[in-house]
Amino acid sequence: MLKAVIIDDERKSRENLKLLLNSFVENVEIVGTADGVLTGIKSIEDHQPDLVFLDIHLSNGDGFEILESLKAKDQNVIFVTGHEEHAVKAFRSDAVDYLLKPVSIEHLQHAVERVRKRFDLAAGPKQHHVSLSTSKGLIILKTADILYCKGDGAYTYFHLKSGERITTSKNLKEYENRIEDPRFFRCHKSYLVNLSEIKTYVRGEGGHAIMTSGDTVSVSKRRKEAFLAALSSV
Repeated sequence: MLKAVIIDDERKSRENLKLLLNSFVENVEIVGTADGVLTGIKSIEDHQPDLVFLDIHLSNGDGFEILESLKAKDQNVIFVTGHEEHAVKAFRSDAVDYLLKPVSIEHLQHAVERVRKRFDLAAGPKQHHVSLSTSKGLIILKTADILYCKGDGAYTYFHLKSGERITTSKNLKEYENRIEDPRFFRCHKSYLVNLSEIKTYVRGEGGHAIMTSGDTVSVSKRRKEAFLAALSSV
């Protein structure tokens, strides 16, 4: 169970987020709420949450002031705001994610899952596996053996560290949902990559990553900042 605090100066926004979490996200307990910088810091100190949902524009300051006060406390922060212009600053400040209001249920679930994966990593190394149904039968793979997955319509191609390529007749979204290894990130509509197997990132409008195999994987402009944030945490 993750303990969470919500900090937002709008009562309706706090209530809406609490409703979404209670209705659609499992194992999250709201242990406190606050409406400003000082009350937010006090709520965090009182409850010691695992996760903080933080608005940027507060009535008596901004969320970055609270984030600054948490630097030495290793808190997991998800920004929830109506102002997308602060996204780059948020990711550079090591926020876990950045959600725009009105909050998408899918995006909220994904953001909380990223926090859970951080706790999994902190608990120590864990072996992850994925099962692939192929024309040759069922294959069980260690996710650590996967370099990246490439989607092409209804098919997904698994590129392995061994140099082998495995073809499956399921789309990339299916495997994005099934692979629980926190090292994997959907950096492009066609690519799901093992972040620990990236050798170089080449900047550009979206840019591209060069894998340890020498293969090149595209990074979309829309996912670039989230990709860089995820890459820096591996």
